[in-house]
Amino acid sequence: MAARSDAWFRRVGTVSLTTSGGSQVQGFGAVLPWREERADLWGERPHALGRLPGPLYQFVGSFPQLLEAQGAQLTQGEERYRVLGAQEVTLGGCRLFERALLERWVEA
Repeated sequence: MAARSDAWFRRVGTVSLTTSGGSQVQGFGAVLPWREERADLWGERPHALGRLPGPLYQFVGSFPQLLEAQGAQLTQGEERYRVLGAQEVTLGGCRLFERALLERWVEA
């Protein structure tokens, strides 16, 4: 199923993931605003991780490495995001794609 999900998301865009160790891997998918209205991008949102400050983003695509990448940096184009959590989306026990909750990366 990995080859099929790669084909689904290949035309959407390429993303790269940089882990805390400095290694980089690439995948396919898109970063979208997460359940936010344009006028309501700032503020806190309830989540299983706690109350998260906005704006938050969601990655949807073919990128199995995200499942082990909490805290890593995800880059799409010029934009960078921190991976807050990721999960695999399945149907009937078969992997369809990965989904991750992101926040914009801020340099310390």
